[in-house]
Amino acid sequence: MSNIKFLYFQKHILSLVILLSVQQFVAGQSYFANGDARAIAGSTCYQLTAATNWQNGSVWYADKLDLSKDFDLEFDLNFGNKDAGGADGIVFVMQTVGNKALGLDGGGIGFEGFSPSIGIEFDVWQNASTVDIANDHIAIVKNGSLNHTGVNSITAPVPALPSGGNIEDGLNHLVRITWIASLNLLEVWFDCDRRLSTTVDIQNAIFGGQNEVFWGFTSATGGSNNKQVACLRDDILVQDTFTLCKGDGILLNARESFDNTYSWTPVNFLDDPTSRTPECTSVIPQTYFVSYNDRCNNTFRDTVHVSIDEPFTMDEGEDTLLCDGRSYAFDLRSEYDSVLWSNGLRAARISWQAAGLYRLRAWKGVCYDDDSFTIRTDVIPTLDITGDTLFCEGEQTEISLNIAPFSASIVWQDANTDTARFFDETSAITVTAVNECGTVQANYNVREIFLPPLSLGQDSTLCEEDTIVLAAPIQSNLVYKWSTGAVTNSVLVTDPGEYSVVISEADLCFDRDTVDFIGIPFPSIGLVEDVLLCRNEEIVLTVDNEFGEVLWDNAVSGERFLLKNREGILSVKSVNQCGADSTNLFVNLIDCYCRLWLPNAITVNNDNLNETLRPTLDCPKLQSYNLQVYNRWGEQLWESSNINEQWDATYKGKAVQSGVYFWIVNWKGILNGQLEQFNDNGVLHVIR
Repeated sequence: MSNIKFLYFQKHILSLVILLSVQQFVAGQSYFANGDARAIAGSTCYQLTAATNWQNGSVWYADKLDLSKDFDLEFDLNFGNKDAGGADGIVFVMQTVGNKALGLDGGGIGFEGFSPSIGIEFDVWQNASTVDIANDHIAIVKNGSLNHTGVNSITAPVPALPSGGNIEDGLNHLVRITWIASLNLLEVWFDCDRRLSTTVDIQNAIFGGQNEVFWGFTSATGGSNNKQVACLRDDILVQDTFTLCKGDGILLNARESFDNTYSWTPVNFLDDPTSRTPECTSVIPQTYFVSYNDRCNNTFRDTVHVSIDEPFTMDEGEDTLLCDGRSYAFDLRSEYDSVLWSNGLRAARISWQAAGLYRLRAWKGVCYDDDSFTIRTDVIPTLDITGDTLFCEGEQTEISLNIAPFSASIVWQDANTDTARFFDETSAITVTAVNECGTVQANYNVREIFLPPLSLGQDSTLCEEDTIVLAAPIQSNLVYKWSTGAVTNSVLVTDPGEYSVVISEADLCFDRDTVDFIGIPFPSIGLVEDVLLCRNEEIVLTVDNEFGEVLWDNAVSGERFLLKNREGILSVKSVNQCGADSTNLFVNLIDCYCRLWLPNAITVNNDNLNETLRPTLDCPKLQSYNLQVYNRWGEQLWESSNINEQWDATYKGKAVQSGVYFWIVNWKGILNGQLEQFNDNGVLHVIR
């Protein structure tokens, strides 16, 4: 057996003990204290209650009693030093409720309240309700009831001392309880006197056939109190059979003696046959006898049997790799009596999945051996390739690998081992990931997109009512989007303007071209009238032709033509790339005057003669005209810029009175070929 393994298991078992200390638990004493119970430092004693009213405490031994086997228990009880006012006592209890059990205080002595149970009460208070006797007394009861006349009474109470005296004397009192399972015999000694002896089938009649029970002590106070203590001793349960692994040693044990004098026979394989706990190193089965005077100074002879188990070597576990959640299974039930794993589990049949170092100890009888192994865990690799599968001409794409777990190694088709790479041309990619659990392979393709050359041609012109077809190159996977909204590879142009197309593939690579068409209308001279031309007058004729040429008399080119002192037919022709238009006009050359007369009187008498003020004009090229009429107070009565309008001698719709009025006239016209400004004024007599 390796010392390293042995130390490891010692440390582990100690850690289990510490974990159990949720309740007050002392590793050396192996008891659980509840309620008001407290361990007394430096001793194996427990104060069950303080000398305080309404206290309630219990102490339970960590190991259960086996009712199918005999037992012989010795312990000391101290009931305090208050006699007349002391209360309430201590109960030795066997129960199946658990190691946290705590009954009722006061007269219940901490025993009342849980069932099934059997109790040996050491009662120091007389309760009439439970038919107690006057003496400090002992009785055997069950199921949490202290009533001595009820169905739960097993024995009638008897004085604790044969003399019937007081046990609340501040002294420790030796109590011995024995059980002979084959006879169902339960006996109680108090200060070396046997006080009770009864036959009762505890296992079947009280615990329904259950043989293992919790055991310990309860105590309580009520309106009166005492400090009540139980001293339990580490060797309260003394083995009568020891099993020794051949080659090891074991300490035998006897009860505490009156004078600490012991005699073991035979003396073979014992290091000190006069010791209370001699070490036995026997290699063969052996029966020993020990003689001593017990604490009551009675000669006592006990028998101790030593059996021998053969040592063995265990090699159950191997360092193992577990893939994809698999388990490492063990079934040690047929090989070993018990198994303890390093995490505290005692399963002989178990499966492990988590990675780590595992240690176990297995027993055959009392012989044991240790083993250890390491589990490593992993999974078959997973490989995910990410990145753009398409990229445009002249660019590149980054391809990345997502690999799990970390134990996996990767290699590309060209032996590269990077986890991310750039590709600038069409490629077929293969990546392999490997670890101890397996191999996976993934394929990926990347493609460089090449767009065809795109040209819609040079900017051009478009004649009215002409059409032009614009076409983009054709290639599979191309998407077209024209400025007209069309999505075909070609469009029909019927109107001037700017036309553009975007070609793309995969909504990733784009090219664009634009062409502008300037609309050219057919040449049109429009409506041309003959020209009246004053001598020496200059008139400029204009024909617009933005996209072509205008010819006058088939000789002079230009959009403007100056007429002066010319007479006769004038030809005009307008030409552009879309066609031609032509016409002739006649120029009449005359001598021009510009004279205007107004009458000095009008007769408004409805004879249709000289009824209105109207001008007489001799001005073929009148450009502008304005006539105003005023009364003699300077108030304007009428105004007109229309040579054809006449004043009817009214003002605001009413006839003016007969009298004198004034007019002012301004006009412009051609005189001797020049534009002149004329002004005149006069008097007008209105006669009615």
